[in-house]
Amino acid sequence: MTTASCKTLPTERALRLPAARQRLDELRQQISLRIAQHSTGLQITSWFSEQVDDLLNQLWNGILTEYPAEFRAELSSAIALISVGGTGRGDLAPYSDIDLLIVHRTAGGERWHEFAAQFVRDCWDAGLKLGHSTRSIPDAIRMARDDTQFATSLLEARLLVGHKPLFDDLMRKFQWNVVRGRLHTILSSSIAERDKEQATHGATNQELEPDVKRSPGGLRDIHLIRWLSQLRTGSSDPEALRLAGLMTRDELLRLVTAYDYLLSIRLTLHLAAGRANDVLTRSEQVRIAQDRGIEASGGQLAVEKFMQEYFRHTSTVSELATRLVRKHLPSRWQDVLWRPVVTHRVDTIYRISPDQIDVPRRFRNQLASLEDLLRLYWSAAMYKVPFADDLEEFVSTRTRELPETLTVEAGRIFLDILSRSRCVSRILRSMYRTGVLELVLPCFRHVRCLLQFNQYHQFTVDEHTLRAIEAAESFAELQSPLGEAFREIRHRDVLFLALLLHDAGKGYEEDHSEVGRRLAIEAAQRFRMASYHRDTVVFLVHKHLMMAHLAFRRDTTDPDVLLRFTHEVGTVDRLRMLYVLTAADITGVGPGVWNEWKAELLDNLFSGAMQALSGNSDMPQMIDLQSRVLSAVVDELSRPTTGEEKERIAKVVKQLFTTLPRHYLQGNSVERISSDLRIVMERRPDEIHISGRYEPETNSVEYRIITRESVAEGCFHKITGALTSQRMEILSAQISTTTEGVIIDSFRVNDIDHSNEVPQFRLDEVCRTIRGVLTGETNVNQLVERRRRTIFSRPLIAGQFSDLPEQVLIDNESSERCTIVDIFAHDRPGLLYSISRQLFELELSIVLAKISTHLDQVVDVFYITDKRHQKINDPERLQKLELLLHECISRVNYG
Repeated sequence: MTTASCKTLPTERALRLPAARQRLDELRQQISLRIAQHSTGLQITSWFSEQVDDLLNQLWNGILTEYPAEFRAELSSAIALISVGGTGRGDLAPYSDIDLLIVHRTAGGERWHEFAAQFVRDCWDAGLKLGHSTRSIPDAIRMARDDTQFATSLLEARLLVGHKPLFDDLMRKFQWNVVRGRLHTILSSSIAERDKEQATHGATNQELEPDVKRSPGGLRDIHLIRWLSQLRTGSSDPEALRLAGLMTRDELLRLVTAYDYLLSIRLTLHLAAGRANDVLTRSEQVRIAQDRGIEASGGQLAVEKFMQEYFRHTSTVSELATRLVRKHLPSRWQDVLWRPVVTHRVDTIYRISPDQIDVPRRFRNQLASLEDLLRLYWSAAMYKVPFADDLEEFVSTRTRELPETLTVEAGRIFLDILSRSRCVSRILRSMYRTGVLELVLPCFRHVRCLLQFNQYHQFTVDEHTLRAIEAAESFAELQSPLGEAFREIRHRDVLFLALLLHDAGKGYEEDHSEVGRRLAIEAAQRFRMASYHRDTVVFLVHKHLMMAHLAFRRDTTDPDVLLRFTHEVGTVDRLRMLYVLTAADITGVGPGVWNEWKAELLDNLFSGAMQALSGNSDMPQMIDLQSRVLSAVVDELSRPTTGEEKERIAKVVKQLFTTLPRHYLQGNSVERISSDLRIVMERRPDEIHISGRYEPETNSVEYRIITRESVAEGCFHKITGALTSQRMEILSAQISTTTEGVIIDSFRVNDIDHSNEVPQFRLDEVCRTIRGVLTGETNVNQLVERRRRTIFSRPLIAGQFSDLPEQVLIDNESSERCTIVDIFAHDRPGLLYSISRQLFELELSIVLAKISTHLDQVVDVFYITDKRHQKINDPERLQKLELLLHECISRVNYG
C-alpha cells in the first residue's frame, strides 16, 4: 500500500504525542469532508488506513531516535511491526481498533519487549486503540495453530516498519506450518467463529437493527470470502477467485459494490457516535436516509427505501459467502464413499441420493424453461431432499435468462409443490434464493428486502413471509386445536399461496390488504385456479387481519360478534385456513410474539365459530362448562362437609355463577374460576383481596384484585396508577364485574426493576400500593405525580420512528350494549393510567378492557358505558370523548 503524505510529527516526545492525537482528530474530520465530496467507502477507508500507517511509522521511529545508535542498529535486524486483521486489510473505520503484531527474534527478547511496550504506550497516548501482541516467531506460529482468529488475522498481514527478512521468515513459516495442508481446518474453524458471532448479532441478514460488521451478510462475511481467497489462491483479493473460476464477473461486481456500500455505512456510524459503533439502529437509519437525500415515495418511507437497499446488499453477500463456503468445505468421507452407491436416477436426468438431488452437468442444458425448473423442484419436494450446492447455483444463473411467462403446466406443478407440506418452506426458500419464486409470482419481487419501519415486525416482509410459512408447516406436529385445524385442511396449496401473498401489498400507498386482494386475484388468474379456490385465496389475503382483530380487540363472547364473523367467513374450510394463517402470521413476526395468551384467545374464537358454522349451538358447551365449574368449586369448598352443608354450598356457587359475565367464563380456566369464586364466597363485604403471582413461563407477574364496586370506585384507573407508580409495564388486563357489583380484575405486568424472578417482598410491596389507592389511604393522582421522575425515566422507545399513526377510533356498531374505543398509540409509561383516568373523569364505566403491548406499540380497547350502564349515543359527547383522548395521549407523549 502506498503511503500518502502525512504531516511530520515533532521529534520531541513531549510535543510528539499531542501532535499525533491532534493529527488523528484531523484525519477523522477529513473523513467527514470526503463523505460530503462523495468519495466511496473503499476510497476513504483505504486513504485513512494509509494515514494511520504513516502515523504508526512516525511513532515507531520517534521512539527509536531516543535510543543510542548501537541499540537502533541492533533493533533494525531484530524486530518488525506488522499490521494484521482490519489494519492489514486496509479498510479501517474512524474508531476501529488498530490490530498489530510486533515480532522479534528469540534472543534478547526482554529488550525488544521494553521497546515494544514503550511504542504501545505512545499509541494509546496518541488516541489509537490497539489490539496487539508481542511475540517471537515460534510463539506466533504456535498461537496461529491454536487460535483460528489469530491465524486469520495473519492471512492479510503487512509489514509496516522493521526488519523485512524477519517478516518474510514469519510468513514463510506461517504458510508452511499453519496453512499448508490445513485449509479445511482453518476454514471450518473460521466459519464456526463467524456462526457463533452471528448467533449473537442476529440469525438472518434481515434483522431490522443489523450489525454492519457481524450480522449475516455484513463485513465479516466479506472477510470470510477474502480469507477463503487467500487460502485457495494466495491472494486475499476476491478478483483472484474470479480468475480461478470460483466466482463470476457479475458476482465479483456485486460483492465489491456491497463491500463499498457497507464500508460507507460503517464510516458514518463511527463518526456519528464518536466511537466504534457498528449497529444500524432505528435512529441511525432515519439519519442516514436523510443524509443521503432519500425521499419517501409510493407508500414507502425514506428510511424503508434506504434499508431495502441495505438488505439487498447484505443478501448478496450472505448468499455468496454461503455458496463459496459450501463449495470449499470438505465432504464427509462417508458421503464420498456411499453417495454413488445409494444414488438412483429419476426422470432420466435427475440423480437422487438420501441427502440431495442433482443433475449431472452434461444434462443441465435440458433445464431450459421455468417449467423444467419447477419439475426439478417438484422432485426435490417428492423425495424431501435439497438441491446439490452447485445445482442451486446453476438454477440461479439460469433464472436470470427466463421470462415471467407461466404456462398452465408450470402453474399446476407449483401448486402441487405447495400441497406437499413438511418440505414446502424449504423448497420456497430455495426458490426465493434462486429467483424462481419471483418468476412464478412477479409481485413478490416488490417485497424482497422490504422493511416495515415499526417496532412490531422484527424482519423484512420477505423474511417474515417465509417464516410464517415455516410456522404454518410446523403446526402439523402440534397436539392442539391449531395442529388439528392444520391437519384437516384439504387444499394446503390454497393456504400456502395465501401466506405467500398475505403481505405482498405492503410498500404501497393504499392499505396493504386492499392491494393484496388485487394481487391475489391476479395470482389466481395466473394459476387458472377454480373459482372456489380463487375466491378463498382472495378472501384469506384480503381478510388476513380479521381474526386477530376480533380475538384481541373485541368481546368474542358476544353472539352478534360471532355471528358477523362466521357470516363473513362462510365455510368451515375457510375458517380453518384463516385460523392457521393468523397464527402463522403472528408467529412469523418474531420470537416471543406468539404466546399462550394469544393462542387461547384465537382458540376460543375458532371454537365458537366452528360450532356456529357446523350448525351446533354453544349451549351444550356452556352447560358443560357450568357443570365442570360447579363441580370443581363444590368439591373444593365442601371437601370436609357432607349432606345439607354441601347442598347449601352448591346452591350459593350456582347463584354466584349466574352473575358472572360471559367473557369471564370463557376467558378463564375452571381452576381459576373456582379459586375466584371461593374468594368471593369467603371474603367480607368490604374486604379487598389482592394477590401477586410470578409466572416463570412468561417472566411476568399477574396481580389479581377482587372487591366490590361500592368499596373501590374507579377501581381500574386506580390500579393502573398504582402499578405505574411502581414502574410496572402493563402487558394485558382482564376486568370483569358481576351483576351484583363484584369486581374480578387481573393485570399481567412486566416488572422492569427485576429482569428474572420477582421476589416475594416486591410482590407484597406492589399489593400494598394497590390496596392503599383502593381504600383511599393513598391518593393515586398524587402518588403518580410524586413518582413522576422515576416513572418517566424510560424514554419513548421509537414513536418518532414508527410508520403507524396514533389513533382514537370509536365503534358504536359492534356491540349492542357498549361503546367500543380503540386506541393505537406508542407505548409510554403512564399511558394506560392517563387514558383510564380520563374515562373515569368523564363518568364512564369500563365494562371490558383488552390491553395489548408489543415493544413500542399498544392497542388498548375499552368497552364503556355511561352511569346508567348504557352505550353513548350522543354525537357531541362522542366527539368530545375522541378529542379528550387525543389530548390525553399527547400529554403523555410530550409531557
